[in-house]
Amino acid sequence: MNVVATSVDPKAQGDRLFLPHEARDVGSLRESGLDASQIKALSSCAAWTETYPVQRVKKHRRRVEAICPMVGPSIAADAMHFTVDQVGTDASLEAIDALLLRRAETFARIKTDADPRLRCLVVVIPDVQGQRLLDATSPERTLKNELLRKGILVGEFFPTCPFATTFNPQLLALRSPAPMFVLRPFLDSDWRFICRVPDWQETYRERFGDPPDHLRHLGGFWWRMAEKIRWRLGRLTRRRGDEEESRSL
Repeated sequence: MNVVATSVDPKAQGDRLFLPHEARDVGSLRESGLDASQIKALSSCAAWTETYPVQRVKKHRRRVEAICPMVGPSIAADAMHFTVDQVGTDASLEAIDALLLRRAETFARIKTDADPRLRCLVVVIPDVQGQRLLDATSPERTLKNELLRKGILVGEFFPTCPFATTFNPQLLALRSPAPMFVLRPFLDSDWRFICRVPDWQETYRERFGDPPDHLRHLGGFWWRMAEKIRWRLGRLTRRRGDEEESRSL
């Protein structure tokens, strides 16, 4: 894919956005005024994003592709940006809400000559406990659905994230080096990520109508039962692996 220019509205004040290679450049980050903890978190998350999600793995029906097929094209098109924020180790959920809504506005200002679906904003937050990201966007709260209504899907990544991929219960692909939110466009193929929550389903249908035929079974009763079994088996297998690794030390 050819590299094409992306930009942020120059009227946006306070946005310090970095392309992935810029976010890995520790010297330039120092010159930009970031502190040591921000630099470490930002550079490590950028390096992880450029390498881990693009690894090719087996998926359904023996298909082999990148863990996240959108990451490589997004980076190649210069459509992925990084930023770093701080909210405090004991930040309230309301403070995280405010940060995420502000960064949703930043995301909306990102422009690209490439496919707009490739736009992505990675918000690294090194001083917050990862679980707080999940608390802020939990189905019991309205924040994630508010963003979906704006056309933004937000993902939560942190070192101990317990969620596996939808195609492999052993692959914990959301374990980034530091806590971070990832904002990208909400797509009709995202039914698999929101189908567990009725309010999110409703927002999806308001925006896209019924999900594609090959995804329509996701979220149904038998699918939910199979998912629970799959998740429990995956957790049991990981626990056994951890125990074996501990015994070998």
